[in-house]
Amino acid sequence: MDINTHLTTLAKQLVIDPDSKKKIEVSISHLKENMWGLFQDRLVEVAVFGSFDRETFIESDMEADVDILVNFKQKEFQPDTYLKQIRELCNKKYSRSDIYPDHPTIVIDMEHIKFEIVPSYNYSSDTVKIPAPRTKELKWISSSPKDFKSKVKQKDANNKGLILPLIRIIKYWNSINGKLFSSYELERLIVNKSYSCSTLKDYYLSATSSLDELAKTEQQKKLLIDLKEKHRRIRVMENYKLPEYIEQELETFLPLP
Repeated sequence: MDINTHLTTLAKQLVIDPDSKKKIEVSISHLKENMWGLFQDRLVEVAVFGSFDRETFIESDMEADVDILVNFKQKEFQPDTYLKQIRELCNKKYSRSDIYPDHPTIVIDMEHIKFEIVPSYNYSSDTVKIPAPRTKELKWISSSPKDFKSKVKQKDANNKGLILPLIRIIKYWNSINGKLFSSYELERLIVNKSYSCSTLKDYYLSATSSLDELAKTEQQKKLLIDLKEKHRRIRVMENYKLPEYIEQELETFLPLP
Protein backbone atom coordinates (compact mmCIF):
# COMPACT_ATOMS: atom_id res chain seq x y z
CA MET A 1 0.00 0.00 0.00
CA ASP A 2 1.36 3.43 -0.91
CA ILE A 3 1.15 6.49 1.34
CA ASN A 4 -1.77 8.10 -0.51
CA THR A 5 -3.89 4.95 -0.27
CA HIS A 6 -3.04 4.62 3.42
CA LEU A 7 -3.95 8.24 4.13
CA THR A 8 -7.20 7.98 2.16
CA THR A 9 -8.18 4.84 4.07
CA LEU A 10 -7.26 6.47 7.38
CA ALA A 11 -9.23 9.63 6.58
CA LYS A 12 -12.37 7.58 5.88
CA GLN A 13 -12.01 5.66 9.14
CA LEU A 14 -11.67 8.88 11.14
CA VAL A 15 -15.12 10.13 10.06
CA ILE A 16 -17.56 9.71 12.93
CA ASP A 17 -19.78 6.64 12.68
CA PRO A 18 -23.41 7.54 11.73
CA ASP A 19 -24.86 5.72 14.76
CA SER A 20 -22.46 7.50 17.12
CA LYS A 21 -23.23 10.83 15.47
CA LYS A 22 -26.96 10.27 15.84
CA LYS A 23 -26.56 9.41 19.53
CA ILE A 24 -24.55 12.58 20.12
CA GLU A 25 -27.12 14.68 18.24
CA VAL A 26 -29.91 13.31 20.48
CA SER A 27 -27.89 14.33 23.55
CA ILE A 28 -27.30 17.78 22.01
CA SER A 29 -31.05 18.19 21.48
CA HIS A 30 -31.78 17.33 25.14
CA LEU A 31 -29.05 19.68 26.32
CA LYS A 32 -30.47 22.54 24.25
CA GLU A 33 -33.93 21.96 25.71
CA ASN A 34 -32.52 22.08 29.24
CA MET A 35 -30.64 25.32 28.57
CA TRP A 36 -33.71 26.98 27.08
CA GLY A 37 -35.75 25.75 30.04
CA LEU A 38 -33.40 27.47 32.48
CA PHE A 39 -32.62 30.75 30.71
CA GLN A 40 -35.67 31.09 28.39
CA ASP A 41 -36.10 34.57 26.86
CA ARG A 42 -32.63 35.67 28.03
CA LEU A 43 -31.08 33.63 25.19
CA VAL A 44 -30.38 34.29 21.54
CA GLU A 45 -29.48 30.66 20.81
CA VAL A 46 -27.91 27.47 22.10
CA ALA A 47 -25.61 26.26 19.34
CA VAL A 48 -22.99 23.65 18.58
CA PHE A 49 -19.62 25.04 17.52
CA GLY A 50 -16.05 23.79 17.36
CA SER A 51 -14.83 20.62 15.64
CA PHE A 52 -18.17 18.75 15.74
CA ASP A 53 -19.83 21.64 13.92
CA ARG A 54 -16.93 22.00 11.44
CA GLU A 55 -16.87 18.23 10.74
CA THR A 56 -13.27 17.95 11.93
CA PHE A 57 -14.26 15.89 14.99
CA ILE A 58 -12.52 12.51 15.27
CA GLU A 59 -14.28 9.81 17.24
CA SER A 60 -11.08 7.82 17.88
CA ASP A 61 -9.84 10.67 20.10
CA MET A 62 -11.04 9.52 23.53
CA GLU A 63 -10.70 13.08 24.85
CA ALA A 64 -12.71 14.69 22.03
CA ASP A 65 -15.60 16.88 23.11
CA VAL A 66 -18.57 18.72 21.64
CA ASP A 67 -18.58 22.47 22.27
CA ILE A 68 -21.92 24.10 23.10
CA LEU A 69 -22.33 27.88 22.99
CA VAL A 70 -25.02 29.32 25.29
CA ASN A 71 -25.52 32.74 23.72
CA PHE A 72 -27.19 35.43 25.86
CA LYS A 73 -28.93 38.52 24.50
CA GLN A 74 -26.72 40.76 26.60
CA LYS A 75 -24.01 40.60 29.22
CA GLU A 76 -25.73 40.44 32.60
CA PHE A 77 -22.99 39.07 34.86
CA GLN A 78 -19.34 38.17 35.01
CA PRO A 79 -18.33 34.78 33.54
CA ASP A 80 -18.26 32.94 36.88
CA THR A 81 -21.92 33.77 37.52
CA TYR A 82 -23.02 32.24 34.22
CA LEU A 83 -20.78 29.22 34.75
CA LYS A 84 -22.22 28.68 38.23
CA GLN A 85 -25.79 28.77 36.89
CA ILE A 86 -24.94 26.35 34.09
CA ARG A 87 -23.22 23.98 36.52
CA GLU A 88 -26.21 24.00 38.88
CA LEU A 89 -28.49 23.04 35.99
CA CYS A 90 -26.12 20.28 34.84
CA ASN A 91 -25.86 18.86 38.38
CA LYS A 92 -29.65 18.68 38.49
CA LYS A 93 -30.30 17.30 34.99
CA TYR A 94 -27.23 15.08 34.59
CA SER A 95 -26.74 13.64 38.06
CA ARG A 96 -25.31 10.39 36.68
CA SER A 97 -22.60 12.17 34.70
CA ASP A 98 -19.30 13.63 35.84
CA ILE A 99 -19.69 17.43 35.89
CA TYR A 100 -16.86 19.83 36.62
CA PRO A 101 -15.61 23.34 35.82
CA ASP A 102 -12.77 23.65 33.34
CA HIS A 103 -12.63 27.41 32.96
CA PRO A 104 -13.90 28.90 30.71
CA THR A 105 -16.34 25.99 30.37
CA ILE A 106 -18.53 23.59 32.32
CA VAL A 107 -17.87 19.99 31.32
CA ILE A 108 -20.45 17.17 31.24
CA ASP A 109 -18.62 13.88 30.83
CA MET A 110 -21.12 11.25 29.69
CA GLU A 111 -20.35 7.66 28.78
CA HIS A 112 -20.52 8.29 25.03
CA ILE A 113 -19.40 11.93 24.76
CA LYS A 114 -18.08 14.93 26.65
CA PHE A 115 -19.74 18.33 26.33
CA GLU A 116 -18.01 21.63 27.03
CA ILE A 117 -20.57 24.37 27.66
CA VAL A 118 -19.50 27.97 27.10
CA PRO A 119 -21.56 31.07 28.01
CA SER A 120 -21.35 34.01 25.59
CA TYR A 121 -23.00 37.22 24.48
CA ASN A 122 -23.08 38.97 21.10
CA TYR A 123 -20.41 41.60 20.53
CA SER A 124 -21.08 42.25 16.83
CA SER A 125 -22.88 40.55 13.96
CA ASP A 126 -20.16 37.89 13.60
CA THR A 127 -18.34 38.04 16.95
CA VAL A 128 -19.25 36.82 20.42
CA LYS A 129 -17.58 37.33 23.77
CA ILE A 130 -16.70 34.19 25.73
CA PRO A 131 -15.02 33.83 29.15
CA ALA A 132 -11.27 34.34 29.00
CA PRO A 133 -8.85 31.70 30.33
CA ARG A 134 -7.74 32.23 33.92
CA THR A 135 -4.29 33.23 32.67
CA LYS A 136 -5.63 36.39 31.05
CA GLU A 137 -6.38 39.63 32.85
CA LEU A 138 -9.52 40.21 30.80
CA LYS A 139 -12.83 38.64 31.87
CA TRP A 140 -14.12 38.19 28.31
CA ILE A 141 -12.40 37.61 24.97
CA SER A 142 -13.69 37.77 21.39
CA SER A 143 -14.41 34.70 19.28
CA SER A 144 -15.83 34.22 15.77
CA PRO A 145 -16.77 30.51 15.50
CA LYS A 146 -19.14 31.00 12.55
CA ASP A 147 -16.51 32.90 10.61
CA PHE A 148 -13.89 30.19 11.15
CA LYS A 149 -16.36 27.44 10.19
CA SER A 150 -17.06 29.33 6.95
CA LYS A 151 -13.31 29.58 6.22
CA VAL A 152 -12.84 25.84 6.78
CA LYS A 153 -15.74 24.94 4.48
CA GLN A 154 -14.57 27.33 1.76
CA LYS A 155 -10.99 26.05 1.96
CA ASP A 156 -12.22 22.48 1.65
CA ALA A 157 -14.42 23.35 -1.34
CA ASN A 158 -11.49 25.10 -3.06
CA ASN A 159 -9.13 22.15 -2.51
CA LYS A 160 -10.90 19.08 -3.92
CA GLY A 161 -12.61 18.28 -0.61
CA LEU A 162 -9.27 17.23 0.86
CA ILE A 163 -8.90 19.82 3.64
CA LEU A 164 -11.36 18.18 6.06
CA PRO A 165 -9.68 14.74 5.66
CA LEU A 166 -6.28 16.43 6.07
CA ILE A 167 -7.34 18.16 9.29
CA ARG A 168 -8.69 14.90 10.73
CA ILE A 169 -5.46 13.04 9.92
CA ILE A 170 -3.19 15.63 11.52
CA LYS A 171 -5.44 15.96 14.57
CA TYR A 172 -5.38 12.15 14.86
CA TRP A 173 -1.57 12.15 14.71
CA ASN A 174 -1.57 14.84 17.41
CA SER A 175 -4.00 12.90 19.61
CA ILE A 176 -1.98 9.68 19.57
CA ASN A 177 1.09 11.71 20.54
CA GLY A 178 -0.35 13.22 23.70
CA LYS A 179 -1.93 16.29 22.09
CA LEU A 180 1.24 18.35 22.32
CA PHE A 181 -0.29 20.87 19.91
CA SER A 182 -3.56 22.78 20.24
CA SER A 183 -6.18 21.19 17.99
CA TYR A 184 -7.57 24.60 17.09
CA GLU A 185 -4.11 25.96 16.21
CA LEU A 186 -3.51 22.95 13.95
CA GLU A 187 -6.79 23.57 12.15
CA ARG A 188 -6.04 27.26 11.76
CA LEU A 189 -2.54 26.55 10.39
CA ILE A 190 -3.93 24.10 7.82
CA VAL A 191 -6.71 26.44 6.72
CA ASN A 192 -4.46 29.51 6.42
CA LYS A 193 -1.82 27.71 4.34
CA SER A 194 -1.63 27.96 0.54
CA TYR A 195 -1.47 24.69 -1.41
CA SER A 196 -0.53 23.53 -4.87
CA CYS A 197 -1.42 19.87 -4.48
CA SER A 198 -3.26 17.11 -6.29
CA THR A 199 -3.46 14.21 -3.81
CA LEU A 200 -4.07 13.76 -0.10
CA LYS A 201 -0.44 12.67 0.22
CA ASP A 202 0.71 16.00 -1.25
CA TYR A 203 -1.56 17.96 1.10
CA TYR A 204 -0.35 15.95 4.09
CA LEU A 205 3.35 16.46 3.33
CA SER A 206 2.80 20.15 2.59
CA ALA A 207 0.88 20.76 5.82
CA THR A 208 3.25 18.80 8.06
CA SER A 209 6.21 20.74 6.62
CA SER A 210 4.68 23.87 8.20
CA LEU A 211 4.17 22.46 11.70
CA ASP A 212 7.49 23.98 12.81
CA GLU A 213 5.61 27.29 13.01
CA LEU A 214 3.70 25.95 16.02
CA ALA A 215 6.58 24.16 17.76
CA LYS A 216 7.58 26.10 20.87
CA THR A 217 8.48 23.44 23.45
CA GLU A 218 11.29 20.89 23.30
CA GLN A 219 8.70 18.09 23.28
CA GLN A 220 6.97 19.57 20.25
CA LYS A 221 10.26 20.06 18.42
CA LYS A 222 11.37 16.50 19.16
CA LEU A 223 8.06 15.10 17.92
CA LEU A 224 8.47 16.95 14.63
CA ILE A 225 12.08 15.76 14.23
CA ASP A 226 10.82 12.20 14.65
CA LEU A 227 8.03 12.79 12.12
CA LYS A 228 10.47 14.20 9.55
CA GLU A 229 12.67 11.15 9.98
CA LYS A 230 9.67 8.88 9.35
CA HIS A 231 8.93 10.82 6.16
CA ARG A 232 12.57 10.56 5.05
CA ARG A 233 12.52 6.78 5.53
CA ILE A 234 9.32 6.50 3.50
CA ARG A 235 10.79 8.52 0.62
CA VAL A 236 13.73 6.11 0.51
CA MET A 237 11.34 3.14 0.45
CA GLU A 238 9.34 4.78 -2.35
CA ASN A 239 12.53 5.21 -4.40
CA TYR A 240 13.32 1.54 -3.96
CA LYS A 241 9.70 0.51 -4.61
CA LEU A 242 9.12 -1.27 -1.31
CA PRO A 243 5.36 -0.83 -0.66
CA GLU A 244 5.17 -3.48 2.06
CA TYR A 245 7.82 -1.64 4.10
CA ILE A 246 6.10 1.69 3.49
CA GLU A 247 2.93 0.29 5.06
CA GLN A 248 4.86 -0.99 8.07
CA GLU A 249 6.50 2.40 8.55
CA LEU A 250 3.18 4.27 8.23
CA GLU A 251 1.67 2.04 10.92
CA THR A 252 4.34 3.21 13.37
CA PHE A 253 3.08 6.80 13.41
CA LEU A 254 -0.29 6.84 11.59
CA PRO A 255 -1.83 3.46 12.45
CA LEU A 256 -5.32 2.66 11.19
CA PRO A 257 -7.75 2.85 14.15
